[in-house]
Amino acid sequence: MQPLQDWIKLIEQNAPIVALEYQTPDRMAVLSQFYHWGEARSLPVYVWNPGFSTLQQLIAPQGQTILQSTTQTIEQDILQSLLDQPEPGIYLLEGVLNSTVSEISQQRCYQLLNACHQALWNPLSHYWVLLETYVQLPLELQPFIPVLSHAMPDRQQVEAIVTRFCNQHTWLGKDDSEAQQRLIAACQGLPMGEIEMVLGRLLTFANTPEQLVQLILEHKINKLRGRGLEYIAEPDVPSAAGLDLLERRLEAIASLLRPEAQQYGLSLPTGMVLWGPPGTGKSLSAKLAAKKMGLPLLAANWGILLSSPNPDRALKEFIAVVTSLAPCVLYWDDFDKGFAGWDSNADGGTARRLSAALLTWMQEHQEPIYTIATVNRLGMLPPELVRRFDDIFFIDLPHEGARYEVFNLHLAKYFAAFRGNGQSPWTDDQWRRLLTEYRICTPAEIGKAVRRCAEEAFYQGRPGQIELEALLGQRQQFTPAMERESEQMQAIRNLATYARPASGSDRSRFAYAYRELFE
Repeated sequence: MQPLQDWIKLIEQNAPIVALEYQTPDRMAVLSQFYHWGEARSLPVYVWNPGFSTLQQLIAPQGQTILQSTTQTIEQDILQSLLDQPEPGIYLLEGVLNSTVSEISQQRCYQLLNACHQALWNPLSHYWVLLETYVQLPLELQPFIPVLSHAMPDRQQVEAIVTRFCNQHTWLGKDDSEAQQRLIAACQGLPMGEIEMVLGRLLTFANTPEQLVQLILEHKINKLRGRGLEYIAEPDVPSAAGLDLLERRLEAIASLLRPEAQQYGLSLPTGMVLWGPPGTGKSLSAKLAAKKMGLPLLAANWGILLSSPNPDRALKEFIAVVTSLAPCVLYWDDFDKGFAGWDSNADGGTARRLSAALLTWMQEHQEPIYTIATVNRLGMLPPELVRRFDDIFFIDLPHEGARYEVFNLHLAKYFAAFRGNGQSPWTDDQWRRLLTEYRICTPAEIGKAVRRCAEEAFYQGRPGQIELEALLGQRQQFTPAMERESEQMQAIRNLATYARPASGSDRSRFAYAYRELFE
């Protein structure tokens, strides 16, 4: 897809019709751009969409571009009217192309083909620009009608808009580079016209730069949620207990974001797969990765994309938004479930087509976007998708030392005695007893047990207090998944050798001591 600025080159090559894909908030900016091009060529610029009964002309009294009604009433199809009575000018036509190829009638296809051929012998400067928020041309029209795009703004463009806005409202921190950077990050992922509109509208409700940033983030989060994305600006997660090898790899990847890495030909890898049984901390590790890199986290929902009225359009918009938010971490939870049956034709081939488009994008994109996918069963993913990832880490049940860290992580949430003093209220022998009882439990099950003990303590009138026996008793109240679903869980663990371990060997004082059976 070519940029909007290429329209000048195209009309010089006698391309009478182009299609332009744009974001609705950028509509007036697009109209103004064509007005200036028309003025430079002494050509009138007209606008029409199904909401007008007459052709509208773009004018700019006092430098402001507005629409003015003409006397030309459109009593029949707009394209037929322009074909029958061609007049010099640039005609911006909205709503001529429908959202799907199947809805574009045969009559409309012939009208567009006739206009293309008519331009070969007609000396008039007569140009059509088909404006749509999404363009998908039939195959027979694609050779004749180039598709242009008014793309989402990159970081430099967003920075220019925000800087200009801050210069107009000095209390936002004209000289505060940190405040401006937060505002720029909050505006990324929005069209240029929407950024200007939202900044002006939300400014009324903000008393500080921080409040304005928060309001913009709330606006963006609500908007992206409908596009299959959950936006988390700054993931607030503790360290992932016991996953030392994974953390070391994440730190190495984060270092590649430094500008000097490019001097040595180094760039951000494509991404990683976090594989393992449910409840072992894969989702937490994905959030930790974003925190380590200092990047926003975009949690993607494949199901929303597949179930949208126009999945191809939804994926295209999804990719455009993610690209505009780079650098970022793109996170797919339960990736294997989303791609189950991806190669079947049960849905008319939609999943297969979208999967192929996603694979191509993952392979070809140059933006600093790091993709993390969590899976329970790696075998459910197509091999051509798996190979797009640079790393595959297996997150298993925690060993003794990791379980100790998991317990302390959750205990510190509810009980002051476990917060940062370095001294545990329990002896090592008590800890060994507790760790042994919870040996086959996942971190999620440990966290749930600690929370239930905190709830029980509050109910009994002793909030913030816990005894070892309470946790031991809680262990008897549930059956771990390793027992309840032993065959499925063990089947997953049996394939762990095909991935890199997320945890190193246990070097804690609680490490299990292996003994010879016969001495």
